Amino acid sequence: MPGPPQFTVNLVPMIFWAHSDPSGLPPEAPGAKWQLLSEHLTNVAALSRTLACYAAPADTHFQDLAHWAGLLHDYGKYTDCFQQRIRTGKGKCPHAIHGAAMAFAGNPAERPSLRAAHIGMAVAGHHAGIPDNSEFRDQVKKRRKEAAELLDRAKRDLPAIGALLGGGAPNLEDVSKRFDLYTRMLFSCLVDADRMDTAGRSIAQAPLDAKNRLAALLSHTSQLRGGTESVQAIRREIFEDCLTAAEWPDRLLSLSVPTGGGKTLASMGFALKRAAIQQDQYRRIIVVIPYLSIIEQNAAVYSKIFGNDAVLEHHSGAPLKLSLKDREHFGIEAESEDDYQGLARRPETENWDAPLIVTTSVRFFESLFSHRPADLRRVHNIARSIVILDEVQVLPRRLLAPLLEIMVELTRDWGCTFVLATATKPAFERQTAAHSADARWNPGTVREIARSPQDLHKRLRRVQIEWRIRDAVDWPEVAQWMAAERQALCVVNVRDHAAKLFDELAVATNGRHSLFHLSTRMCPAHRLQRIAEIRERLQSGMPCLVVSTQLVEAGVDLDFPATFRALGPLDSIVQVAGRADREGRLTEALGAPGGRLIVFKPVDHRMPPNEYAHAAGVTESLAAGRSIQTDDLDVMAMFFERYYGEADLGTAFVEMRKLAQFHKLADEFEMISSRTQDVFVPYGDGKPLTEELLSTRILNAHLRKSLQPYVVGLQPWEFQAARKQVLMAVDPEERLWIAVHAAYDSEKGLRFSLETEDYFA
Repeated sequence: MPGPPQFTVNLVPMIFWAHSDPSGLPPEAPGAKWQLLSEHLTNVAALSRTLACYAAPADTHFQDLAHWAGLLHDYGKYTDCFQQRIRTGKGKCPHAIHGAAMAFAGNPAERPSLRAAHIGMAVAGHHAGIPDNSEFRDQVKKRRKEAAELLDRAKRDLPAIGALLGGGAPNLEDVSKRFDLYTRMLFSCLVDADRMDTAGRSIAQAPLDAKNRLAALLSHTSQLRGGTESVQAIRREIFEDCLTAAEWPDRLLSLSVPTGGGKTLASMGFALKRAAIQQDQYRRIIVVIPYLSIIEQNAAVYSKIFGNDAVLEHHSGAPLKLSLKDREHFGIEAESEDDYQGLARRPETENWDAPLIVTTSVRFFESLFSHRPADLRRVHNIARSIVILDEVQVLPRRLLAPLLEIMVELTRDWGCTFVLATATKPAFERQTAAHSADARWNPGTVREIARSPQDLHKRLRRVQIEWRIRDAVDWPEVAQWMAAERQALCVVNVRDHAAKLFDELAVATNGRHSLFHLSTRMCPAHRLQRIAEIRERLQSGMPCLVVSTQLVEAGVDLDFPATFRALGPLDSIVQVAGRADREGRLTEALGAPGGRLIVFKPVDHRMPPNEYAHAAGVTESLAAGRSIQTDDLDVMAMFFERYYGEADLGTAFVEMRKLAQFHKLADEFEMISSRTQDVFVPYGDGKPLTEELLSTRILNAHLRKSLQPYVVGLQPWEFQAARKQVLMAVDPEERLWIAVHAAYDSEKGLRFSLETEDYFA
């Protein structure tokens, strides 16, 4: 059998390699797994085209672009520098810009054949991230001549490159008006194809099987018996509304249903029926949720209905090397090509190649606005999806303009449908079409699924809100209020307040009640266990007092007779009201709203800054002259109109998209204050897992999946405080961190420092 082709360059016979053997074997060793460059380019081109076919079946031009990007992405590996490096392992040889230069500028001695900026930027960024337009053009100028000098050897090694760069490609259509998302989709297909071929993986694209899953959902809902008969009837009505709406042609819809109305299952019913009706149009359902606590709960519900392996739950990212930019921000170091050969990543969480995805709003939208390969890799699999945005009212105000814009583009150009689910409908549509400066949608853009939201809110009102905000109160007094109740929940604005109130409550009750603390300093497994204990005590009528941060105020199905909420945004307060008499039993017995919510203003009135603080201020102003209740939809509309109307909604980000400033946009776009550093904690069954990781220093795929419930995410300043005493780095690159056993408190989660006695425990 003939060997691989050899060429003589400077009288030195050369074989062009793309990848060396992962275990370090030389190419001539028996069993060595080196990959030829021509093979890699051909494979990636074919995979990229296939992924583009899945994303846009009718867009043959987009499919061609994806194929060409695959042929050119590692064109720079034809350099002597790279071929020497791959043999010796020494030196650095940038290779992405060469193919980008050929795509955009071509041979300096000839008329440019492609002038394809979107291919060029995708190729240029397939390791370091998509560059800004100006940076890209500067890089092309510097490397154009060097790239052209590789053409002869590339054409001889892979004739398809010669055909592409020889003028045989058809003219490129103008995509300037949708350049940003079009380039991201192209980039996503290329990166996913490159990573899959490098790792030796294949495309899955498992079928959604919507018809059978809809049958399973209908069977499940027919057996549900929670709540009073009137509440059950309303939930059935909402579910039927969703099934009816599945047949509508609209692609932007809202589901405005009060808390306790069954949005979780009803919205899934909409998605599955629409996908069953239009099987050739939709290939996956993505449920996007703001809070980890709801993800944990909803993923468990979906797994119970559809099977444990049916749902991909994705909120933690791949282990990345983070560096501190400043006190509030982490930066992410650029990937090397070895990262996706060596790290134990579950490929589905990298590319969302699964039929049912449950993820966070941070993960979903930062994927769409990132410039990094690891984030953008999954974007092509968002195309042709039904996306359920749960608790949509919490989308960050300062990013609203680009978020609304990209949702429209996904529905218009990439076959998506969005369901905006909420109990407190935000004003995403401006009041009149005339205000062109307002970045919100025109009136009538979104179609409501529920037949009569106003009527639903009145029929499902189960709580009376008492506003005690004129005089501030301290935590001991709040603790006394709670101690007078047999079962009660208090939601506060920051984690320090939760810890403080929990300690005061322990003093006030003197052990007479079962006390529970909930916050994101507890790992998911810990929170889920506590929520299960709380739910059991509530259902059994046992004493149960809970102090929590905002993680339970939306979507967590707990049912208290009495609730308390520190003054905050009105939509958050209404969400907490949904935890009071959730199933309607007290209301039915009383013949009037039976649940209670007391809103108070703490003496230490700290809260998250900026948007959150402004929303709380608007709420305080509106509540000063009226007793706002959960069915006051006019007041809720006033709240959101002031909240959005008094602020910039992120128009600068829209301009960055127009100017193709991918890197700048990614740096400034953050769904939350910063990325967090994941830390593995030794809670419960996580203790032997962390010990295994510390012993082996290898995070294999099985261990990574097993450890996912035992992760706490730390903000930069928290990470800096914790690493001084309670964290251990697992790997030399400091991607993986473990908390010491004494640092994890069984009641309040991870602590950032140790007391003297902890060292002897």
